[in-house]
Amino acid sequence: MLRKLFLITSLTLLLTACQEGRSNDIARDSIELQRKASEETALGIAERNNERLEKAKILIEQSLEADPGNHFALINRAQIAIYQGNYELALSTVEKAYGIAPSNDSLPLFRCMLIEEVESNESARECYSTVEASYAELHEAGEEIPANWMSAAILADSHAAPELAEAYLEQEKAKGKMEAEIAEMTIESLQDGSYVDQVLMR
Repeated sequence: MLRKLFLITSLTLLLTACQEGRSNDIARDSIELQRKASEETALGIAERNNERLEKAKILIEQSLEADPGNHFALINRAQIAIYQGNYELALSTVEKAYGIAPSNDSLPLFRCMLIEEVESNESARECYSTVEASYAELHEAGEEIPANWMSAAILADSHAAPELAEAYLEQEKAKGKMEAEIAEMTIESLQDGSYVDQVLMR
């Protein structure tokens, strides 16, 4: 049951992480429209309901008209593009969102996954390696290991990946049984490729 739940929510978790840290300088009406778009997107994908997705697209455009700097609306656009198999649009949209919000912690990893689909495994590996290196540079001893760092290391096939995965798992075990199980499934799905498959709805 937990494995099924994990596989269903891979994209949702990544996109939720992409949308954390909502900025106060985004116009309030744009945020409200984007929240409605996010809900319609989630329901449209879950129900395979094209009418909801079309409504979400309209809300996304309205949100961006109200504030072109609302990168969360762009993330919703990318989510719909992925669902509809338009990975090129998803990649260009995520790159635009990252240009607006370079401090967003999850967008670089999401971008690499889309590069893997659109360009090549070699380009993606270079991207994952760059993301991993940026985390390694910023990390200080004794700090918690971010899931995105461990994920980037595994997807880059880095020599540091086994050690990072082990340390991340120990860190999550200390938090509780459910956290440990989710960490184990995350690591396993990153290693066998199913995590990226789920995020990209392949």
